[in-house]
Parts: sequence; structure tokens; C-alpha cells
Amino acid sequence: MINVNNILHLFDNLVRRKYPLSSHTEPSSQDHELADQLFQLFDQLLNVAELQVDNIVTLDINAYYDDDDEEYQEENKNPIFYDIDGTKYSYDTMCAVVEYAKSHSFSSLRSRYKRIKSKQHLQRIRKYVKDDGTTFQKLQRIDEFVYAELVRARESYIPMHDFDIKRLAIKKAREINLNSFTASHHWILNFKHRHHISSRKITKLMTKHHLEDRNEILKSAENFVKTVNEMIPKYTEDHILNTDQSSFK
Repeated sequence: MINVNNILHLFDNLVRRKYPLSSHTEPSSQDHELADQLFQLFDQLLNVAELQVDNIVTLDINAYYDDDDEEYQEENKNPIFYDIDGTKYSYDTMCAVVEYAKSHSFSSLRSRYKRIKSKQHLQRIRKYVKDDGTTFQKLQRIDEFVYAELVRARESYIPMHDFDIKRLAIKKAREINLNSFTASHHWILNFKHRHHISSRKITKLMTKHHLEDRNEILKSAENFVKTVNEMIPKYTEDHILNTDQSSFK
């Protein structure tokens, strides 16, 4: 049998231990508001037949991000060297070669960069610069897209997780034909570190009635998806709208 007086006494002790320096003053409007909210929660806890604590771990963009993550490893900033006809070049050096070749003759280029063996050698350097530069730009687009989606989800109070980062990143990579990109665990850690993203646990108290409602919603959602999947083949793409990507409200 629950004794309300015992609960209040124990709660009072917990508060005094947690906030020992608090002194009594005239209650403010905010004090009254918080007390009302606590009472409503307390009353709910006492009267529900069944209660479940639901912990949701979501990602949050934190201005005071703590990068003390045991799994995080700083991105490798050492230059990557490319082997072209037996000669190794860094990406920066190849960019310099290509830029110099735009305004100078090949003989002048060879005088400055003596490892350039032929015009075919220069062409290979140009190709590497173009391909690698394109890859870098695509990675930037993936990064910007995923971050924008996380911000949008945060503003809409939609919980996000690491697998959402992976899903969004791979989706964008496929859209821009970067099929070799896998959104590895290491990439996700670096992405979170770059944007000061950390995990945050949200605790929700749900009554039995709430749980039953949620189960009904999930069941309804499954039925909706099944129905839509059966209907889509009957229509052309021009007659199908993805409301998640539209500006309709």
C-alpha cells in the first residue's frame, strides 16, 4: 500500500540532500507553475494502473560538446600519396602541377617539376586531380546534407540516431553516384565530432493507455505502408508525391 506522506517525506529528504543551500523565499509564479506540473505528474503516478519508463537515446547538437570519446580517433591529416608511373605525388603537389601547367609550356613545367616524364604523365596527374577533387566535393555534399537533415529533425523534435546518420549519408551518396561510400563507423564518429553531436537520453513516463495508443498507431502505420505499396504500381511517377520532401504543410 502506497503511503503519500511517506513519499512526500522521502522526496523532501532527496531534494534537501541534492540542494542543501536552498533557502525559503516567497514563491514566484515560476515556482507555482513547476509545483503544479510536479503535482500533476505525482497524481498520474499514483493513479495509473500500469506505468512504463521509456528511455529514448537521441542525437543532439551541443554547443558545449565534450570530445572525450574513447572511440573517437582524430582524422588522419597526413597527406595521401598517389603513384603515377612509379613517382609518388601528394594531392596538393598534383594540384600545383595542374595549376602551373595552365599558364606555362610543357618544357617550362618539366624544368620546374623534373619528375614529370611526359605529357601522358601530366594527363594522368590531371585525371587524378579531377577524380579526387570530385570525390572530395561529393563527400562535402554528403556531410552538408546529413547535417541539414539532423538540424531539421531537431527543430521538429524528431529523435535521431547513429543509424539515421548512416542511412542519410548512404542515401545521398547513391544520389550523387558515390557508390563506394559506405558511411563507416569511423566516418560517423568523425562526422559527429566535426559538428559537436552527442547522444542524449530522454526519459518518458507512459501509462498503459498511452502504450495501447502507441501500439494502435504503429499498427495503423504498418497497414498504411502496406496499402500504399500495393497501390503505387497502379500509378506513374508523375502522380506520386513524396510529402516528406515537399513544402506542403
